[in-house]
Amino acid sequence: MPNSGFIARNLLFTFLFLLFTFILSGCTAIGYSKPAALQVTSTPEASVFLDGKHIGKTPFYSDQLKAGNYTVKITVSDAAYVDKITLTEGTLTVVNRDLSANFLASAGENLSLVPNQKGFFIISWPEGSDITVDGKYIGKTPFLMKDLEDGEHKVLISKTGYLEREFIIKSSPKYQLLANITLASQIAKGIGSKQTAQMPQAKQVEILSAPGGFVRVRQEPNILSTEIGRINTQDTVEIIQQTDNWLQVKFEGSPKTGEAGKLGWISTQYTKPAL
Repeated sequence: MPNSGFIARNLLFTFLFLLFTFILSGCTAIGYSKPAALQVTSTPEASVFLDGKHIGKTPFYSDQLKAGNYTVKITVSDAAYVDKITLTEGTLTVVNRDLSANFLASAGENLSLVPNQKGFFIISWPEGSDITVDGKYIGKTPFLMKDLEDGEHKVLISKTGYLEREFIIKSSPKYQLLANITLASQIAKGIGSKQTAQMPQAKQVEILSAPGGFVRVRQEPNILSTEIGRINTQDTVEIIQQTDNWLQVKFEGSPKTGEAGKLGWISTQYTKPAL
């Protein structure tokens, strides 16, 4: 079950999320572009980078950022999280992560407001996770709730074999609230056993922005190992296994031509779960 400290933190995060939606939205003037806000929290404390620039440590907050698309990186020791985010003017984007060197043991949620749309859209990794809102079962991810009443709601995301995530949201009629949730595997966390936990049938990752527009594929999970291939940014590959902060993946295969593909190792630094 989620601990009370986690819920309390998310209550605070969501309060700030809603508060700054209204505060920033009030800064309207002709010819003036409203700033965007970003809040990043993590366990353990970590460094935060935005488009490769170090902007501080967690907990991080700024309400003077330029709206636009960015790559955010949260890193400490051998654990890192990298993802693409969109900062919308006049609103706060929240990124909350539990970091782990083991890709499958990491977890968290990204909360953002999407202008010109309505409802509550929930996506998750793994896909097909159960959604409970205010104690009522809603369905499985991905799911768009079009009729969510304005106000505060408690959301629980769960799936057999994974640690559940619980957080508080407050919906607004002016925006669509987007929640992108990552659940941690119980096996990766050392909880349960392979006989009781159910892993997804297909585990895939998407390659994020990396220097040169690609990541190097190594023969062994070591940066000094021989390079045997490259995978381009935004490509999706299947995970075979993981050790520490390296993923063994299948690449260069083609279901259309029947090519089986090759196996190699890539760093988790420039990957995220593929939805």
